[in-house]
Amino acid sequence: METRANYTIIGLFTLLVVAAGFAFVWWFNGSASRGPRTLYDVVFNGPVSGLQTGSAVTFNGIPVGEVTGLRLDALDPRRVVATIAVQPTTPVKSDTRAQLNAQVLTGLASVGLVGGLASAEPLQTPAEGQLPRIEADTGAVQDLVQGAKQIMGRVDDVVRRVDDLLRDNQGKITSVIDNVDKFTTVLGNNADNINGLLNDVGAAARRIDQLAANLDKTVQAVDPEKVRSTVNDISGFTSRLGTMSDKVDTILDNVNALTTSEEGKGMFNEISSAAAEVRKLAANLDVRTAELTKNLNQFTGPGLRQYEALAADGRRTLAEIERVFRNLERNPRQFIFGGSSVPSYTGR
Repeated sequence: METRANYTIIGLFTLLVVAAGFAFVWWFNGSASRGPRTLYDVVFNGPVSGLQTGSAVTFNGIPVGEVTGLRLDALDPRRVVATIAVQPTTPVKSDTRAQLNAQVLTGLASVGLVGGLASAEPLQTPAEGQLPRIEADTGAVQDLVQGAKQIMGRVDDVVRRVDDLLRDNQGKITSVIDNVDKFTTVLGNNADNINGLLNDVGAAARRIDQLAANLDKTVQAVDPEKVRSTVNDISGFTSRLGTMSDKVDTILDNVNALTTSEEGKGMFNEISSAAAEVRKLAANLDVRTAELTKNLNQFTGPGLRQYEALAADGRRTLAEIERVFRNLERNPRQFIFGGSSVPSYTGR
């Protein structure tokens, strides 16, 4: 016996199942949203990506309502106003803050309310026709996303600048790479010489270390008392030099006064006159000596008499010079400050 399918019954059953599903969904939504609701406006200072009508509203993480509308602020289009409906028992007060909670994986967002103090004042009731407003803070995820966008923008700017730098200096970079390659090639070819240089440097370092050790021993061998005594002697010597400098200044002052006073000027005039007389005497002696040389072979007659006269004049001159020096030795002040001048010599 052939079984015949009743398509009408199957179709009715299918429609009944679909209607039951819709009824369940309606009942579920109705049970979740039944009862009175309190409306608030939540103001966001920025974009609200992922937030839409029907998004959940939580209070300290507990679902208390949903978003019923989204619009731009009429006074500032940069601000977004989200109308939310929450249970009347939700403790929304003046210090309650709102934030946008974004789901990173799904991209959806919800409005999260954060409760304040129990002693806080209730939220003020605005004028008729307006809803109470709750200012929203920037959420942590939103801050993270915004920071990531800024970082990516900076990274993109840096990458663009690096690309421009490399493109503008491609020839120089190629030259630098070639020079580095040549340098490494030279290093490889002169590895033995470099090794010898390093060995020499090591030996020099060891010698310097030995020299430092010897110097340290020498310093340790020096008697500190001798060093202290030497320093004290040097200090005493410098002190004596300071004392002597005062005496030297006094002597220089006296010499300066002597040279600028009338007595000093007279002394220098006397010395100048004496020097002139001595030069004159030397000239006369030179003339007499020349005459003596000319008549050296004439020792008799007039030549001898001239020689005797020259000898007599010379003896008198030497006697006068000897007398002058005796006076200078016996009383130099009289000679300098008013003594008789050197007598003039008049040759025959």
